[in-house]
Amino acid sequence: MVGVYYDENGRRHREKVGPKALAGKVYQKRKNEVQERRFFPERIRRRDVLLADFFKDYLARVKGRLRCYREYERYAKRLGAAFPGRTLRQLLPGDIDVNRDLQFLKHVFYVAMKDGLCERNPVRDVRLFKENNQRVRLLTEDEEARLREFIDDSDWPMVAVAIHTGLRQAEQFNLRWEHVDFATGVITIPRSKHGEARRVPMNDTVRDLLRALPSRLKSALVFPSATGVTPLDARNYINRVFAPALEKARIDGFRWHDLRHAFASRLVMKGVDLRTVQELLGHTTLAMTLRYSHLSPGHQLDAVRRLDEAADERATATSTATEQRVERAAAGGGAEVAWNYRWNPSAPAPTRTGDLQVRSLTLYPAELRAP
Repeated sequence: MVGVYYDENGRRHREKVGPKALAGKVYQKRKNEVQERRFFPERIRRRDVLLADFFKDYLARVKGRLRCYREYERYAKRLGAAFPGRTLRQLLPGDIDVNRDLQFLKHVFYVAMKDGLCERNPVRDVRLFKENNQRVRLLTEDEEARLREFIDDSDWPMVAVAIHTGLRQAEQFNLRWEHVDFATGVITIPRSKHGEARRVPMNDTVRDLLRALPSRLKSALVFPSATGVTPLDARNYINRVFAPALEKARIDGFRWHDLRHAFASRLVMKGVDLRTVQELLGHTTLAMTLRYSHLSPGHQLDAVRRLDEAADERATATSTATEQRVERAAAGGGAEVAWNYRWNPSAPAPTRTGDLQVRSLTLYPAELRAP
């Protein structure tokens, strides 16, 4: 059945509804909205889009343009499964409590609002939780040796290169041979996490590992997939090789990103200054690198010991100056100089020197010298 009504400006509106009883209710509702100035005809026929459907549409738009596309793809799959049948308008701020999901949804709803598919962004005012990104899990030499036992020779270069370069996961798995310069010994990351280019020097271990890779003559990618055309899938490699090896080696609480921590921590423990470590890691601020400062107790001890050295130098200089003054006073005649001589109350009072800077020196007659 079709309901007909007029808005506050006298414009006629027709709205298709269900049975007669429902049409009467809708008609009365529209009249109330018009009287209360809450009537927005442009919203009446607007379709309510499912979250899962709009996720697909959004991902199709940004594919090939966002470096975080794969992460967004995972978020969309997880959220679609978490809210089956939920529409854009039905999502509430309290439904989201994970930072990564929240960042993804902020982007999604921004696009949905521009398309006119929803009137509000339910996660716009939801604040991200403060994360503790100061976690540093070290890889000991013993753990590295155990891990090596359970990873094949063909797969080990992935782990070893990460330990010796500190490259981020995406930087390493997408590395191309054109960005590896053996002449200068530098790996260039054309676009790092923060958008700018970054250069990482290679040590001899990395040079040897990369030179021995079969992909050097077969693919444009340093670590290609089986096809040789696409990069090796990081998640597949970690689930298939890295995680099982950690379990067999009984190494707990360790992630792929901790290989980057291993690179930084070993540099610091070798005495490399934090500013250099910051540059090698590609941190934009020193604050991110300071998490490794506690790993160089020996370096810090050397620093405070320099105060001891300075104190010793001052003491030596004072002692030398005093000896020179004593020699000059003794050569001046008549009296001999004694340092911290024992006081003899029955002896005549000694005569002090005229040098105000040598307050603890006294001139004693020869008969008061120590036996």
